[in-house]
Amino acid sequence: RRRWRGVAAMGTSSAGRPETGAKLKAAKKPLFLYFTDLSESDLERIGAAESKAQTKQLLKECLQIDEAKGFKTEILADMHYHNYTFCLSREFVPAKTSTFLSIMKAVLDEAVSKRLEAEGAFDVCKELLLKHGVERPPWSVGIFSFDDVKAIMEYVHHTFFRHYRLYMYAFMTHCDLSFCVDHPSGNVAPPTARILTLTLQDEVDPRTQPELAHLFKPSEAELAEAEMRKLRGEISPEEKAAQIKKKVDEGVQKLMDSFEERLRAQDEKFQAMLDSS
Repeated sequence: RRRWRGVAAMGTSSAGRPETGAKLKAAKKPLFLYFTDLSESDLERIGAAESKAQTKQLLKECLQIDEAKGFKTEILADMHYHNYTFCLSREFVPAKTSTFLSIMKAVLDEAVSKRLEAEGAFDVCKELLLKHGVERPPWSVGIFSFDDVKAIMEYVHHTFFRHYRLYMYAFMTHCDLSFCVDHPSGNVAPPTARILTLTLQDEVDPRTQPELAHLFKPSEAELAEAEMRKLRGEISPEEKAAQIKKKVDEGVQKLMDSFEERLRAQDEKFQAMLDSS
């Protein structure tokens, strides 16, 4: 008994020293959880209870369940009661019973306040158990044995974490938003304009548009090169391509004329043969 009180004193600050800010906040959260919510005398009173209802009422008082009367209070009371019966089944000493009940209370509070997923809450539970399962002051204290930790992990897995989503649904705050529009014509943005489909008739040559003339204007380097070609009697690549195209077109035209002349002569020959027969 003296050992628990001695270690618990390690988590408190020296008397007479003012605490503000983060130090005051840290002082409200004990370093270790044994005999934090339930003292030995509290456990003696609970153990002497004559009925389940009386036991649940004492657990609610000691664990400071401040919920209004309703299903939330009953859920918390049932959870702590079943945790207490588990401690009795394991024949835990008062220090172990007090620590386990406070750990489960801290896990639920942490999960609700930080809106943790099941994995995050499990990590919090595991960290608190390890903190109270290894004798390594001042970082941890050996309240639970290895077999105790193993049994507790199996128990919380099949009870608290199996119904974890139900606990979160019951205790986590929810915000439902519903709205309606009374005057859609005056308060709603007008619909977007319909996109028109363009056809080939709408296509124009960009070189003929005054707004785009600067994009097709020859640069100073191109103008200087054209001037040098004129002085040397050379023609530009564009002019050369135009001359080649002109000669090709003339050659094609001559071939077409010759082909049409041959077709005309052949038609006349066939017509003469028909007339003679």
